[in-house]
Amino acid sequence: MTKPLESAFLPPRQAFLTPIFRELRPSEHELLQGHLLRLSSESRVKRFCSPFSVQLIEKYCRNDGQPMPIIVGAFIGDTLRGVVELRFDRSRPRNTAELAISVEDDWQDIGVGTRLMEMALRCARDNGIARLEVNFLPLNTAMRRLAWKFGANFSHQTGLTKGLFSLSDMDYAVDAGSKRPQ
Repeated sequence: MTKPLESAFLPPRQAFLTPIFRELRPSEHELLQGHLLRLSSESRVKRFCSPFSVQLIEKYCRNDGQPMPIIVGAFIGDTLRGVVELRFDRSRPRNTAELAISVEDDWQDIGVGTRLMEMALRCARDNGIARLEVNFLPLNTAMRRLAWKFGANFSHQTGLTKGLFSLSDMDYAVDAGSKRPQ
């Protein structure tokens, strides 16, 4: 527990600012790179399931030769602090996307990921996506809890957990926040 005197010298947490959540326009997709570069090394490993260098992030964000992703962001002030990406791959059916969420360390554990997941599910249904897949490391307990909360079914591979969302089977309102009983 932080002692009162020590807390006076801690940097203020900016949780008093209300995040603004919205879909990024294609012209704003370059904001993703800045966000990913601000992630800590640990958060990058959790997001990409392995260490990811600056050069790999730059290449990833160029999205060369890939279908345009859907990106929803959480803005704190004018800065993108969290994103959910729905990425498409030509080797998958058109109604399938991969989901990835990242939230900068200082903004974790205040509900940003939950709100991004709600928006991802809504965007997926609005765009005719019937199946979402999320891959994460078994040590990423926050992603596991979030996927479970929203009804993912899990499978396990060596060193990787896969969560599958079948959106055509979901009969709950996203506004309710969870498919799981409370």
